Amino acid sequence: MIRLIASDMDGTLLDPDKNFPPDFFDILDKLEKYNIKFVVASGRSYSALKPLFKERTDKMTFICDNGAFNVVDGKITGVNGLPDNKLKEIISACKKYLPDVHLVLCGMNGTYISEEFNRQSEEELGFYYFTRTVLNDLLDVNDTIFKIAIFDKKDPSENSFPVLNRLFKDSVELQISGSCWMDIMNPGVCKGAGLSILQKELGISRSETMAFGDFYNDISLLEQAEYSYVMENANDDMKKYGKYIAKSNAEYGVTKTISEYLSQLEKQNF
Repeated sequence: MIRLIASDMDGTLLDPDKNFPPDFFDILDKLEKYNIKFVVASGRSYSALKPLFKERTDKMTFICDNGAFNVVDGKITGVNGLPDNKLKEIISACKKYLPDVHLVLCGMNGTYISEEFNRQSEEELGFYYFTRTVLNDLLDVNDTIFKIAIFDKKDPSENSFPVLNRLFKDSVELQISGSCWMDIMNPGVCKGAGLSILQKELGISRSETMAFGDFYNDISLLEQAEYSYVMENANDDMKKYGKYIAKSNAEYGVTKTISEYLSQLEKQNF
């Protein structure tokens, strides 16, 4: 029996307009009835996820910032902050070698961006970072930073990833998380590691786990689940990382798959 379901948000659970499936909160109620834990596993920060789930937030589990910041039932259970010297080294390298990219520093007390990025990119930032502190120089940040999100219009896989991988591949975790986004965390930080810790704490096995994802930062999450679903809307080279293919996020593939599973349970218990 499935005891835990973990899902990515953007491109997976949320539709192309960033809306929940119409039946999502009803599905949550049904999962609770069967004592199945639903886990949000996102590259987004907790501060950006909380408003979406409103009063349910304190009863849910979140793997945030690709596993660098985790929350269970409203309590922080894990924070993996970048060392200050490494943070400054990465910021300085981006200034020198990647002047056209923009950085978002995700920290314990909020997110931090440059004035230029704040001016230019409300559309991009508004989806993912609702509350932001603007700094004249990101090197001046005074917070525990656990993820650096890089916005790269030139395509991170072709532009920023090769540069930063050459400079830092042995000392940080680099993950491409969107067509214009990549993330930098401490070594070993990923959604799959966060899910593995949670599984051990709850006594839930990989064979009792279902997971959904659509992008490269979801690969480790999918590997932690026997019932792994890649979304139909994912890039073709992602499809090999799932045991199954779910309908696209535009067709609400996550809740349709869960609903089908719950219907099977209901028949068994009839």
